[in-house]
Amino acid sequence: MSNNPAEMEILDMADEFIAVANRLLEEQGKDLGHISAAIRFAAARFSAHEAACRSGDLALDKEKAETWYTDQFNQMVRENLEQHLNAH
Repeated sequence: MSNNPAEMEILDMADEFIAVANRLLEEQGKDLGHISAAIRFAAARFSAHEAACRSGDLALDKEKAETWYTDQFNQMVRENLEQHLNAH
């Protein structure tokens, strides 16, 4: 992402979710895999809600929405994996 204000706001919000995940991991001793699965489930649930709110006909738009969200997630995972590889 670039450094434009809207994208920076998105990154700041993501950092808030990550802070909650870190608190669950470090302070509450929750399982890393469970935390990650919960975040993915929450993202999927909220994305489905967004798709339903934005669509005039979700049945018609369902496949397009699935593809768009999947492509977005895959790109984000690739970028973040590359960041981890480059950091080590």
